Amino acid sequence: MVSTGLYCAFQQKRLRQIRFEKLQGTFTGKRMGYRKNLGIILIMTSLLLLGGCGWSMLMTSEERAAVAFKSGTEAYETAEFSQATGFFRQVPPESALYNQSVQMILKIPFQRGMQAFEMQDYDRSVREFRKIDKTSPDYEKAQRFLQYAIFAQQQDLYNDLKGEDRIKALGIMAEMAVELRDTDILSNSLETIGSELSQSSSASESEELMKMMENMISVTEDPEVRKNTLNQLLGDFKKLHQNPNLRPQMFNLIGQIKVGML
Repeated sequence: MVSTGLYCAFQQKRLRQIRFEKLQGTFTGKRMGYRKNLGIILIMTSLLLLGGCGWSMLMTSEERAAVAFKSGTEAYETAEFSQATGFFRQVPPESALYNQSVQMILKIPFQRGMQAFEMQDYDRSVREFRKIDKTSPDYEKAQRFLQYAIFAQQQDLYNDLKGEDRIKALGIMAEMAVELRDTDILSNSLETIGSELSQSSSASESEELMKMMENMISVTEDPEVRKNTLNQLLGDFKKLHQNPNLRPQMFNLIGQIKVGML
C-alpha cells in the first residue's frame, strides 16, 4: 500500500507536468500565429518594395491599362508631360483604351509648345509646334501658334537690331502681320511702323515704311486701328509733305484709310 506522503508527491509532480504541457502548447500556438502573421507581413512588404507591381499581377490586362491611362491623364492635367507619355505608352494595342492613349500622346507636343509660348520661350515653342504631326487633333491650332511664336521671335530680333537691318526685320513682321490678320498684331505693328516713320530721315526708308502701312491697312477691318494709323500719319504730315517724292504715296495712303472708315 502506497503511503500518503508518496501519493501526494506523485500528484504534485503530475500536476506540474500537466501545467508545463499546457504552457508549452500555448507557446507553440503563439509561435504558429506569429509565423503566420510574419508571413503576411513579408508578403505585404515585398509588394510595397515592388512599387505596386505585385498588385498589378493580380489585375487583368484591361485593368492595368485603365490604371495606366488614368495615371497618364492625371500627369497630363498637371503638365507632367514626360510622365504622361510614359503612362500612355503602357496601354497595349489590344486595350479598348489604346486609341485614346495614342490621341493623348499626339496632343502632348502642342501642350508643351503652349507651355513654352506662355513662358515667352519662343525658341522652344517653335521647336515643339514643328514636331506636331498632321494626324494630331491640334495640328491646325499648332500651325497658328507656330506663326505667333515666329512673329515673336522676329519682334525680339527687331528690338536688338539697328539701321537697315532693323527696318528689314520690321518688314518681315509686317508681312507676317498681314498673313496672321490678328487685330492686336496689326495694331501694334502699325504703331511700330508709325514710330519708325516719325524718326526716319531717309526718303527711301520712309517710302518703304509707308508701303508696309498700305499692305497692313488693306487687311485691317477694325475702325479704331485705322483711326489711330491716320492720326499717326497726320502727325507726320508736315515732314512727309516737304518731300515731293513722298507726297503722292502719303495722300494715297491717307485716302485709303479714310475710305475704309466710311
